[in-house]
Amino acid sequence: MPSQRVAPLTPYTRSTAEAAGWQWRIPLQHRTGNGHVYCSQFISDDEAASTLLAGLDSPALDTPRQLRFTTGRRKAGWVKNVVAIGLASGFLEPLESTSIQLIMDGVGRLIQFFPDKHFKPHLAAEFNRRMAVQYESIRDFIALHYKLTDRRDSELWRYCEAMPIPDTLAHQIELFRASGRVTILDPDGFAEPSWVSLFLGLGLRPESYDPFVDHIDTAALLQHFVRLRQAITQTVGAMPDHGDYIARHVKAPPA
Repeated sequence: MPSQRVAPLTPYTRSTAEAAGWQWRIPLQHRTGNGHVYCSQFISDDEAASTLLAGLDSPALDTPRQLRFTTGRRKAGWVKNVVAIGLASGFLEPLESTSIQLIMDGVGRLIQFFPDKHFKPHLAAEFNRRMAVQYESIRDFIALHYKLTDRRDSELWRYCEAMPIPDTLAHQIELFRASGRVTILDPDGFAEPSWVSLFLGLGLRPESYDPFVDHIDTAALLQHFVRLRQAITQTVGAMPDHGDYIARHVKAPPA
């Protein structure tokens, strides 16, 4: 549901954990977009709508509009002369907003493996393999948000603590826990910094580290980060306010 625009215009989306899911806030030029993604097993629709309304930081412009979705992907996105792209191919929980990326990658792979008149089946097989790897890697990345959180104050979060996870995600968690190393199972998916930020942000601390770290000059490393921080501070200080930048370069017509 939309609510009134709030100033100053922030340059990021805010995701807030709730008792049975999470709530988003997306600032736009003429309004703020809001939504509550919840599991109906743990909360009623009316309670979910009340949670959404209570979490607004500006007056509502409409009533909540309910959408239902089933997560998953097709076993094969490319069958004979039909290729499923985007929502026709599958849908994952929108916490990481990956649908547009999946559309782009699906189109790119279709172009990469586009058949000639002989229509060799191995082209479709490789397309399907690559898309399956990407869907499952994104699935693991989203599931990680729920599995590692230490929140235990509601039925949903207690369920998440105990829920089974894919072997691929369990391997990634235990590898980082044991050594601080990150394995990337999908080279086209989330990169190492994304996994590290999530592991550390959710409180997973490695029990050991790469022994080559002991050969790094600590003083030189700290000085590097001091210079980096200064460069970031100077760059940010010279940048315009987000709202000013939007108004100057991509201002939308009046609503």
